[in-house]
Amino acid sequence: IHFSQRKVLAARMACLNVLKQEIKAIEAAFPKTHNRLQIVSASVDELTCRFIDNSGRKHVIHANITETYPQSPPVWFSESEDAKVSEAVAVLASTSGLDNHLLYQVKLLIRELCQLFGAPLPPELDTIKVSLQPVKIVEEEDSESEVEVEEDDEDEI
Repeated sequence: IHFSQRKVLAARMACLNVLKQEIKAIEAAFPKTHNRLQIVSASVDELTCRFIDNSGRKHVIHANITETYPQSPPVWFSESEDAKVSEAVAVLASTSGLDNHLLYQVKLLIRELCQLFGAPLPPELDTIKVSLQPVKIVEEEDSESEVEVEEDDEDEI
């Protein structure tokens, strides 16, 4: 495997590890028993949550995590017919950078939903975080250390 392929693979693994840490933090902060937001299920491919508004109505919201994550935000949709939920979900499609990460997406979703429904913000919003260890990619000192530009050369072993 070329160095450039190893570098891409290492970067993908790092993103996957960060996503897994974010999922754990989100699930810990918003368990199925939470009074405002409940994480129903979460994996590296999809997150399903339930927002409970002030009247006790439950709105189910899904996020699909695509192959372009985190360069692109998760794709959110809701089973709820409520226009407020649709409005909150729509905001999530226009994020960029760090705000594309699932943890920040969930925080933004809760803020939007609470604002639109006139509900108090859960205190967990201020405390939920992930401590990330920087990933260092060690470069090997051989002829493969230069990044290949030609895609045709990527097949060589």
